Amino acid sequence: MDEHLVLLVNQTPFLNQGDKSFLLEKLTQMSALEKLKLQGSLVSGHAPAILQSLQLTRAKFFQKETPKKPDIITKISNAILGTKPKTVVSKSILTQPQVLGGAAPQSVRGEKVRELLTLEDFYHPAQLSQLSSKHVTFGINANTEQIIQRFLDVVHDTFESIDNINLKRAYFMNFVESPLFVSYINTALTALRHPELQPAKIILNLLYQINTNYLNNKQFQFAAIISNHLRNVCGI
Repeated sequence: MDEHLVLLVNQTPFLNQGDKSFLLEKLTQMSALEKLKLQGSLVSGHAPAILQSLQLTRAKFFQKETPKKPDIITKISNAILGTKPKTVVSKSILTQPQVLGGAAPQSVRGEKVRELLTLEDFYHPAQLSQLSSKHVTFGINANTEQIIQRFLDVVHDTFESIDNINLKRAYFMNFVESPLFVSYINTALTALRHPELQPAKIILNLLYQINTNYLNNKQFQFAAIISNHLRNVCGI
């Protein structure tokens, strides 16, 4: 029954990936009757009632994320006094030459490398700029730990062959500019902005269900592992 439902959820065209993730997570908590109702809704082409809570959460989330337009008094004040510049909470070590012991690194551009379809295709540090959430998304039966460890080993060997520490750090900047790192940072900052999303242990999965531009818990863990490993091999 569950295997059939998992397949049905994954193959339902009118559900987005966040909805599918939400339903698959809820399956383990559903009674036999609730599973039967879910199956009936999907087969008949109707959105399951259980998605209403997610849709409400999604609507509230986007409402809070949408910047509020300033009122007329604020507009006049900004026109006269100007807007206050945003305060930098913490400066990146990558912008501090005195800490790095060298110039702030810039990403390496223009090198022709093969497309990085999976982590197994990695062979050149310039490919780091191609990393995205798809590279840390795995099937149910995939040996994820082995895949990640093999990738980390290749990364280590590749960077070990580079003698110039500044070049290593330049390639690290390729990773910083990648869609994966951008999603990693955005996910972390968004989670901090929304303490109302509870419980805390599933907040990343909930963010992913709201909007798949964020990373779910597993994707975030893998992104953190890759980021930390690259920092170590680049001396950052």
